Parts: sequence; C-alpha cells; structure tokens
Amino acid sequence: MSLTNDDLLAISDMMDKKLQPINNRLDKIDDRLDSLDDRLDSLDDRLDSLDDRLDSLKFSQEHITEKLKGIEVTMNYNDYHLSHDIRKLQEDVDTISEILKINKMIPIAK
Repeated sequence: MSLTNDDLLAISDMMDKKLQPINNRLDKIDDRLDSLDDRLDSLDDRLDSLDDRLDSLKFSQEHITEKLKGIEVTMNYNDYHLSHDIRKLQEDVDTISEILKINKMIPIAK
C-alpha cells in the first residue's frame, strides 16, 4: 500500500494541528526569553556604568592616598623641625635667664 500525495498532505495537516499547541508554547517561551535578554542587556549596561564609577572612585582614592602620604611626610618634617626649634628656643631662654640672674636683673629662686 502506497500513500498518495493527498494522503501525505492530510498527514502533514494533522501533524501541523497536533504540533500547533507546542509551537504556540515555544513562541511564548521565545518571547519571554527575548524579554529576559533585553532585561539582561539593560542590567549589563548598568553594571558597566557602575564599573566605570568604581574605577573613577578607585582613581580618586589612590590620588587622595598619595596626597595624604605627602602631607604626612610634610607633617613629620615640620614636627621634627618644630621640636628642634623649640629646644633651641628653650636653650636661648635658659641662657638669657642665667645671664639676667648673673647680672642680678631677676631674682634668684631659692
């Protein structure tokens, strides 16, 4: 028994009808995946923007860190010299005080 073209066409139509619900469901899934893909693209763009902002913040933080290191060096330098100058000033005051005591220009504490 051989099938005629009409038989084959009828079988094809029956298969199309049987597969139509599956095709409809696959179309819906495809639409949902397209929507999900759009949302993921949007999320990817937002993450790229966040990455750029984080890179900018990291650069700023590194720049501030370098400035703070420079300030720290300056403060240490100034602290050293200020301490040295205060010691020198105290020595000068002590010398003046002794000279004034020797010349009896200030009373000597007993």
